[in-house]
Amino acid sequence: MIPFVFIAGYSNSGKTTVVERLVKALKNRGYSVAAIKHAAHGYSVDPLGKDSWRVFRAGADQMILAGPDSYTVHHGCRRPPALQELLREIRDVDIILVEGFKSEPGPKIELYRNNHSTRRLPPDSNVIALVTDAPLEDGLPRFGFEQISELADFIVLNFIRPARKNN
Repeated sequence: MIPFVFIAGYSNSGKTTVVERLVKALKNRGYSVAAIKHAAHGYSVDPLGKDSWRVFRAGADQMILAGPDSYTVHHGCRRPPALQELLREIRDVDIILVEGFKSEPGPKIELYRNNHSTRRLPPDSNVIALVTDAPLEDGLPRFGFEQISELADFIVLNFIRPARKNN
């Protein structure tokens, strides 16, 4: 199975920004990266009223939207997919960054922003490191929000097999 790590925290903790910066940092090191984002309140892959949106809303179980630089596969589902199902969908990458899914088991890098985050993850959340601007003392490896390069090094050291590096 491809190694994965959660980037987890409560709303407005900076998860998307950190994931975006981590993807760039890991790509710059020659690694291939996938990301899974938990959209707890739903999402749309196509703007309201556009062709693929209309076909999917008409009842298509699957819709593929293809363009010159990428394609998107949109699957309908009767229940939210389990994280393990989503992880099995991804192939041929060195690491998967999972944004959200904070209640799922697995290694988590917790984000906590002073004056933005509402609370910390529960103590039994498998937190292995912390990205924060608050003076928190809990013995975990700790990174500031500006220390993305160091956080990428931590991820490489702890999750990516060196033999898979694409140089």
